[in-house]
Amino acid sequence: MHKEITMNVFKIFFITITATTLLSCRKYVENVPVQGQRVLVYTNDYRLLMNSRNDLELGSANAAIIGCDDIDLKDPNLQSDISFNRVYVSQYTWAKPFYIEQEDDFDWNSMYKAIYTFNTVISGVLESKNGSLAEQNAIYAEALVQRAFTYFTLVNSYGKQYDASTAGTDLGVPLLLEAKLFVNLQRATVAQVYAQMLKDIETAIPLLPTAKTNSVNAYRGSAYALLAKVHLNMRNFEAAREAAEQALTLSNGLNDYNLFVNAAFPTLIQNKEVLLRKIPRLSYGSLQLSEDLLNLLGTKDLRYRLFTKSGNATDIWPNFSGIGYWAGNGSDGANVGLSVSETWLIRAECLARAGRREDALQALNDLRKSRFKVEDYVALTATSDQQALELVINERRRELFGTGLRWFDQKRLNKEPLFAKTVTRSLNGVTYTLEPNSNGYVFPLSTIIVNQNPELIQNPD
Repeated sequence: MHKEITMNVFKIFFITITATTLLSCRKYVENVPVQGQRVLVYTNDYRLLMNSRNDLELGSANAAIIGCDDIDLKDPNLQSDISFNRVYVSQYTWAKPFYIEQEDDFDWNSMYKAIYTFNTVISGVLESKNGSLAEQNAIYAEALVQRAFTYFTLVNSYGKQYDASTAGTDLGVPLLLEAKLFVNLQRATVAQVYAQMLKDIETAIPLLPTAKTNSVNAYRGSAYALLAKVHLNMRNFEAAREAAEQALTLSNGLNDYNLFVNAAFPTLIQNKEVLLRKIPRLSYGSLQLSEDLLNLLGTKDLRYRLFTKSGNATDIWPNFSGIGYWAGNGSDGANVGLSVSETWLIRAECLARAGRREDALQALNDLRKSRFKVEDYVALTATSDQQALELVINERRRELFGTGLRWFDQKRLNKEPLFAKTVTRSLNGVTYTLEPNSNGYVFPLSTIIVNQNPELIQNPD
């Protein structure tokens, strides 16, 4: 048993590293000096650790991008292309398992490796040397926010949607809160993971600076944005609205997309709307967009102009018919982290759910003004609270397409009959169906991890 757990922890944290590096990482974690490395002693050591790009930038799991209903790879060229990758086929058709035999789930591995880093900082930075208390507290709080964000992605990928009536028994993910290599990987419940996320964020908020210095390191505005997102997923709509408004008090600048029609779109570092920069672990070259999404988006929307491209463009391979997602000229990829625009729409959704229809529409239209040319903009109106809510949900889809965040919206909205949706798609002549609230919305654990750790219970097919 001890051997199996040891092997698994190395699998989670260091699967892509060579055996020699594995040994040095183990000594590094145990504070044994290694030639060419330094034990974490000074506050700046922890600052450098929290600036680690590989740990900080990972956002949504790739299966969320290829599995959501924004994507429909119906062109034969694309179907032939993804058919060469068994994992992509499984994710696209929601067919379990995704990973067989010795195949690794690099989303899982990468996120737990990042959590190991955050746990290292949380456990040690407050005792570090040559740093002020304010510096130590800020780094500590950043690590708490980053850990909470990563657990949000993990539990909503590998666990069921939060439901207050079942979250206490629904299986979530292993909740690792210490920087240890030898651990038990029993799955915490969804409720336990959410409780830890809330604790981490609420502990971090008063310790974080109120001004954003960059989009990589968490600050108070990004912590409030994450808090709003967690509460939204828990259906604590009043708490989500309050947190969203706190975030928007600190950062509320929206980009006027008219400025980028003939100019480069800002990178995620430069983009003032990005509150916490996260990108997918992989980028797919050809994401053919579904007709459902394109009809909702429309061709006059500047998001269509800036973030889509013909599948027959010379720099897209393989070519396909229809329209595909494109990050935009000058951009360095899709942001799957926290943003002003998503936080703006969380506030609008919560206002609509509270029956504050006019306030919700005002928020919605204020955002939309920056997404259209003046001559193309038309204010949205609603004659009922339900209609206002539907308008907000549709706007989330327009605003977040190409990121995979739609997958998590599908998952949470399936709890409501108004938004529950059956998704179908075909691959190589076979039709596949994803029913609302089905087990297809819960990603399987990799076979190799489960086989090595009998305490890990596999998700149902």
